[in-house]
Amino acid sequence: MAKKNVPNIAYELEKLTASIEQEDLTSKVWSLPSAFYLISFQISALAAILSIVVLYGYWMDVEFLYRPIMQEPATHPVTALLSLSLGISILLPNHRPLINTTKKMLVLVCGVIVLIAIIDYVFNTDLMPPNIIFEQEVFDSNGSVFVNYLSVNTAIMLLMISCAVLADIYGRQNFQQLIAYLAISIPCISFIGYAYGLETFYSHMSLYTAIIGFLLGWAVLARTSNYGGLKAILSPYLGGRIARYQSISGMLLPFSVGLFFVSLSNELNSSYIAVFVIFVTWFLVLMIGISAYVQEKIDAARRELTEKLILAANTDPLTGLYNRRQFFYLGMKELRRAHRSGSAVAVLMIDIDDFKIINDTAGHDVGDQVLIAVSNTLSAVLREFDLVCRFGGEEFCVLITDTSKQGVEEVCNKITSTIRGLDINSWTDLHGPVTVSVGACLIEKKIDLESALKVADAAMYQAKSLGKNQTYYSVAFSSVNNGLQ
Repeated sequence: MAKKNVPNIAYELEKLTASIEQEDLTSKVWSLPSAFYLISFQISALAAILSIVVLYGYWMDVEFLYRPIMQEPATHPVTALLSLSLGISILLPNHRPLINTTKKMLVLVCGVIVLIAIIDYVFNTDLMPPNIIFEQEVFDSNGSVFVNYLSVNTAIMLLMISCAVLADIYGRQNFQQLIAYLAISIPCISFIGYAYGLETFYSHMSLYTAIIGFLLGWAVLARTSNYGGLKAILSPYLGGRIARYQSISGMLLPFSVGLFFVSLSNELNSSYIAVFVIFVTWFLVLMIGISAYVQEKIDAARRELTEKLILAANTDPLTGLYNRRQFFYLGMKELRRAHRSGSAVAVLMIDIDDFKIINDTAGHDVGDQVLIAVSNTLSAVLREFDLVCRFGGEEFCVLITDTSKQGVEEVCNKITSTIRGLDINSWTDLHGPVTVSVGACLIEKKIDLESALKVADAAMYQAKSLGKNQTYYSVAFSSVNNGLQ
């Protein structure tokens, strides 16, 4: 019964290996966290452009460019300048000292200005004049009543974004993610206020200000796409996909239901409904983020165990090289590719000379040292994309792709000379060098891997019969009987 189950297990492991290889390939081609990180620069650039548009509106006296809705709040020019500075600071890289210092200065100046605005609001002072720039435009048409200023909710939002950018500069991603998340909630509350027609929810925050702040918050948050809860939500695995669907539905559904009930209620009840919608939406998103983070941790541990299982099934436990099964699986794919492209492929069979004498004389521990040293030498000498496996006992098998007869000779000479120069404790100092016999088979015609290995194996025994410590070269034609030359 046990023998019957072995092919099924091998088949399942092969399917699992193929699926993980495909998943890894997909994540290399398109990784959502990496894409999200790159998008952060486009978002911050868009926020900076909108800030410039607002300043241009003040300069050219085009009211629509800084007051999108008549009789509603306008974006103050100081707000636009601060947003422009923060957008530029997000765009600048962190790794260059001079640019990094410039970023810090920009962010600190922004932080100090908005902090002064908050102090003015709390203590009713006038530390920062409201009409510091574009003096005439910040007054209404009568020129007497001031209706355009840096509001406290805008100041708090910009202060949070400034702190998040500083956290990014100093590499405090968890704090950066938290503070950016809180900063985004402020313009979202304003959006709900505008959508539900509740002035108390957007207060003196212009719709443009809310959009710019929302973009800046997401730009800073996106730079933490490889950390914490955001990484879990953006994960390409099943848990991340579920979390993304949950997050979108968790935001849209309460907002839509609230919008429906607001249309049936008076202003007081609408305020209660809006508060409930805000609480439910952000609570759901927060819980989804936390659960996605925990699930991603569990799933990462599962993937790690699965990879270890696949590694154990595909590699030799002593040397870490591919085992025979994996060599045949990958070798046949390489051989088919070579047949399609018409490139030459070589197969080498390598046998450690007099290995039984090493085991009998010095013991199996020294024999294991020899096997490990030879396997490490093969891995070092060959190219990264060549296949190396421990074929069994003291035999190793190599498949070299995109090569030539001259290239095979150079590789074989390097293998034999490097192994002959190995220094192995308790053996080479007492009994002389370790040597190998190599059978090299250059595949010039369409032939299956098993037949090519037979040719290489016969060539290896020919090298043994000629005195060991050397290479015998052969060419595999369409028939194995024509193999040795």
